[in-house]
Amino acid sequence: MDDKSKTGKADDSQININESYEVQYWSEKFNVPQEVLKDAVRATGTNAEQVKEYLAENN
Repeated sequence: MDDKSKTGKADDSQININESYEVQYWSEKFNVPQEVLKDAVRATGTNAEQVKEYLAENN
């Protein structure tokens, strides 16, 4: 779970689909609808690089 009391560099290697702001950020970054992003995370796990590769192969 995110500790919102900690500030600093964001962990841009993982995607948490339980946080709406992360879903919005990553769906915009990968230029896909939010549901497509969530499906990709469910298929591959939370590693952003693996999600990116999955989306490239499946969209």
